[in-house]
Parts: sequence; structure tokens; C-alpha cells
Amino acid sequence: MNEITTIILTAVAIFIVLVLGWWLLIASEGVYLGRRVVIYLYDRFAARYDGVKHFRRELEHRYLAQPLMTRIAPNRAPLILDIATGTGRLPTTIIRYAHFRGRVIGVDLSRRMLDYAVPKFVDEPRVLFMQSDAAHLPFPNDAFDVVVSLEALEFMVDQGAVFAELARVLKPGGLFLITNRINTRWMPRKTFSNDQLVDMLFALGLDEIEIEKWQLDYDRVWGLKPYDPTP
Repeated sequence: MNEITTIILTAVAIFIVLVLGWWLLIASEGVYLGRRVVIYLYDRFAARYDGVKHFRRELEHRYLAQPLMTRIAPNRAPLILDIATGTGRLPTTIIRYAHFRGRVIGVDLSRRMLDYAVPKFVDEPRVLFMQSDAAHLPFPNDAFDVVVSLEALEFMVDQGAVFAELARVLKPGGLFLITNRINTRWMPRKTFSNDQLVDMLFALGLDEIEIEKWQLDYDRVWGLKPYDPTP
């Protein structure tokens, strides 16, 4: 093996390692490396999260708070659970909604993300935060009027358990809102086709599943937990 061949093979090996590292740590946010890596990456990213996402107040109101409150009307005082709340995206927009009289509990596994969420609501008793694994929620059955998880489920290590927990803690008649990633090329076996998602949600006892376009990489998925006719 001559020197040029060695250089080329070394360059190729370095390129492969860089691409693999980018995929495992950036594109898939560590989900293929386990829960601890995911938490570590979000902890490290927490300080820059809001600056990178740059959520616009008027768009969050129009495409998140308003549709949610319209669907649960006339209930203006729902108890909402926000899974993978991060730095408090959903609580921030729903609290600003003029007719909202309810409460929000934001759950996240990253302590650093919550450290940036909590100061936004120091004078707002209607918002609480909790560090918890979404696959093992510390809430009773049928506890919440609304459960929400935005742009997060594809990064969950045990997605089946998380879906089951969301359905478990939702009240009969309650509203279910998640997002489904449609840009799937970098996340094999972590994303769902519409048919797969609908079948999974039906299997969990949810009904009236509605999938609609939302953002470039995500569809928005609504559902309801039907009332149990058994006395």
C-alpha cells in the first residue's frame, strides 16, 4: 500500500466517523445511544435552545394555543400535561391566551431545560414543572383534560411506553395532541407513517384521529379518548 492510498483511506475513514458522529449526536439527538446521552445533549443545549428555535409569539398563538383551546371549548379551565416541555414552549403560549383559566404541568427529563423554563413563570401559579421520565409518569389514570407532546416523540427511547402513558393519564373525553415527524430519512425505526400512527393510537383506545399538515418536518395529530360506556 503506497502513501497516497494510505492518505485516501485515512481521509475516507475520518469522513465516515464524522458523518456517523453527526448522525448519532446531531441529526438523531442521541436517541440511538440511549437515554443518558439524550439527557446529556439536551442539558448541554439548554442555554441555546430558545435562541435556536426562536418561536414567534403570534404564530404560536395562531397555530398552537388557538386551535387547542377551540377544540376543547367550552372548557376554559383544562388541566394540561405537556410532555417534553423543554424550556416551556406550550405553557408560554397557552398562558398568554386571553380566555385560558386552567393549569399546565410541564414534564421533561432534562433538568437544565427545566432550569430555563421555571424562571419564566415565577409569578404564574398556574404553571408547574416536573422532572420525570415520560415512559413512567407519576400521575393517576384519567387525570388530564389535555395531553400534548410536540416535536419530541421521535427522540424518546421507549416510544411505545410513552404513547401508552399519554393515553393512560388522559381523561375520557380528553384531547390528545402530538406531532409526527415526516422528515424521516435520518431516523429509521423512530418515525411512523400515518397508517402506522393511526393504528397505534386506535390500539391505545383513542378515537377521532385527525392528521394535518403543520410544519416543514412535522404533521399535527389530534385525537380524543372516548368515554367508557362501562359503569
